[in-house]
Amino acid sequence: MDGNAGYNQTFMAEEDIHKTTFRRPGAIGSFEWVVMTFGLKSAWATYQRAMNYIYHDLIGWLVQVYIDDVVVKSKEVEDHIADLRKVFERTRKYGLKMNPTKCAFGISAGQFLGFLVHDRGIEVTQRSVNAIKKIQPPKNKIELQEMIGKINFVRSAQRVTVTQGG
Repeated sequence: MDGNAGYNQTFMAEEDIHKTTFRRPGAIGSFEWVVMTFGLKSAWATYQRAMNYIYHDLIGWLVQVYIDDVVVKSKEVEDHIADLRKVFERTRKYGLKMNPTKCAFGISAGQFLGFLVHDRGIEVTQRSVNAIKKIQPPKNKIELQEMIGKINFVRSAQRVTVTQGG
């Protein structure tokens, strides 16, 4: 499931609203965001914390949450409707809106964050493997840190061995 404009469903802290003030050419006055908007430096982290709070007791055994993406994982097909109901009830309780055009239900496999997720586990997609193979050797500390971050992201699904040249 995918949050529908997830950031815009999160209200700004009252004391931070003034920090979002902007002016529009040709308009009279200034404007402020009362909901979180894209582009704020820590918006993704704030939204992730909110999602972790909302689904805290379901994370790990029933759902996986990454920012505005929620995956409901049922052990048995027969349990999926009841599991979805639990997640929908929680979603409704906190007033979250999901984007129905980006939701898929009852599937046994699908892509999530660049991984192929299915009943046997998680696999790295060929696209991710190809991207790792194309990484150029780092020239400085920043590039090394970026490379390590990319490899660790893929490694979180399974150990990947990449040899130079293919």
